[in-house]
Amino acid sequence: MSVSDGARAASPGLSAGAPAARRVHSAPGSPSAVRSLLDVSQWTGYAWGAIAATAAFVAMTCWWLSQDHSIPIYDAGDHLETVLQFHSMIAAGSLLGPFNHVSVYPPLGLLVGAVGVFIGGVGVSAPIIAENLVFVSLLALGCYRTGRLLFGSAAGMLAVIFVLGSPLLIEQLHVYMLDAPMTALVAVTIWLLLASEDFGRTDIAAFAGLAAGAGMLIKVQFALYVAGLVLVMLLRGGWRNRRGLGAFLLPAIVIAVPWYIDHISEIGVMLEVASPNGGGPGVVTPVPGNVPPTLSIRNFLWYFWSVLNSQLLALLFALAVGGALWMIVAFVRGRETSRGRLELLLGCFLTWLIITLTPHHDVRYGMPLLAYVAVIATGWIVCLPRTPRLAAIVLLALGVGANTLGITFGVGREATVALAGRLPATQQLPDRVIFYATKGFLTAGPMRDGDVPDLLKALHREGIRTLVVSLEQGALPDFSFEGILPLAQIAGLTPAITNRPEFSLSPKVATLVHEPVTRGARPTCTRVSDGTGVWVVRYDPAARKLALYCPYRSPKFYDAGRIS
Repeated sequence: MSVSDGARAASPGLSAGAPAARRVHSAPGSPSAVRSLLDVSQWTGYAWGAIAATAAFVAMTCWWLSQDHSIPIYDAGDHLETVLQFHSMIAAGSLLGPFNHVSVYPPLGLLVGAVGVFIGGVGVSAPIIAENLVFVSLLALGCYRTGRLLFGSAAGMLAVIFVLGSPLLIEQLHVYMLDAPMTALVAVTIWLLLASEDFGRTDIAAFAGLAAGAGMLIKVQFALYVAGLVLVMLLRGGWRNRRGLGAFLLPAIVIAVPWYIDHISEIGVMLEVASPNGGGPGVVTPVPGNVPPTLSIRNFLWYFWSVLNSQLLALLFALAVGGALWMIVAFVRGRETSRGRLELLLGCFLTWLIITLTPHHDVRYGMPLLAYVAVIATGWIVCLPRTPRLAAIVLLALGVGANTLGITFGVGREATVALAGRLPATQQLPDRVIFYATKGFLTAGPMRDGDVPDLLKALHREGIRTLVVSLEQGALPDFSFEGILPLAQIAGLTPAITNRPEFSLSPKVATLVHEPVTRGARPTCTRVSDGTGVWVVRYDPAARKLALYCPYRSPKFYDAGRIS
């Protein structure tokens, strides 16, 4: 079946009429549809295309991990450390350890990484690959089935390709973060909610509740991203289907509420994550510019710029705008009768409004919008005449290809059009249009970055057992102490955190020193990508003094006695 055939078969109210709409809308909940998910012989070419795109994405992540030797930054390092802790708890027989772990983050997303460690071994790659295999697959499933439900199988495949071309999503899945897993559960929940036909199909509504409950165990903000869609469904008659609504709410409550009750003492800190004040244990003070005045133009444009310049870039953003306008015009002119399409569009708008009205913004907090935008940006393509349809598909291919080349492989240079003489340096990157980027929010192309992971492994081979890292010198992105801690554990070292650099007279203890390289500075052991140096201080038994030490040098001890 060609793309145009898919458009005709999946365009209720435009070309195929109401019967086609009912067929598409009811298929996902029918027994035959459930069997088709498991029966490979019934999968269409578009389904296989979506699977191929998903497999290619995971394969590129595996390649990236094999090439990258950088230090995980901030939350990425903190989550990786928690994954290793969960692995150790379970290995020691403490099965409830992850559930009882004191944190503002629920355990489910981190448990996937811990299981990955059991399979692939203690390291950086195993948990991230496990996260990709589980959550990229769920994200693709949710986007494909939503696109197929509302526009047909061809649109489902295009939605998967679109969402996997998001530069923010790409780089988030190269490290261990929880926003992409939450986005995946949002996508699955959206599909099942729409398939429940305003909670009229009790069994499908129950599955939507299962997905929502799982999402609530990824991040506490999950409910914000499905609340708008649920509200639209209720207003459009879902409130009458009390049995289906109960079937949705009950499993979500049963799955999620026990963890929240057990961690009720941390509720205040959880709420503080989205507060304008920040602070508190486990809560990072908001970045300047991320807490704009609520009733300001800057606030209402915050996620506009974020979606444009972080989540999509110009080419994919153009498709999203085109899809939204196409759907709005179709509804206004009365040519669109699909309830699901209207609910998706309104749900996306309300989700944007909800996160816009929350005080604390972050580019990551807008990522779950991708679950809506991917379908809005691609569904209309299959309904276009042949020439503009082909042009839109080419634009999609160029956008996804460019974002993948820039963020995964680090090819080329950034291409930006400035819309103001002086561009603000705030996180959402306003007043510009970025067409091509080679730098992501946390990562970009793979970097050797001084190969600190290999340095730590070399120190372990040379008899070091404790690694001292100071908070004072581990606050920069290229030398984040949150990332050094799990790398030390992976290398077999016991990390020790101090406020300032401290040194030991034990030959089994080493201290990392991270400072700018000044003129006349002592030779570094390695340098990180920002040009700063990394030195190792260790007690020299032969000289009976503290000295600089590097396992790669000959002699390994040097400048003995120059450490105060």
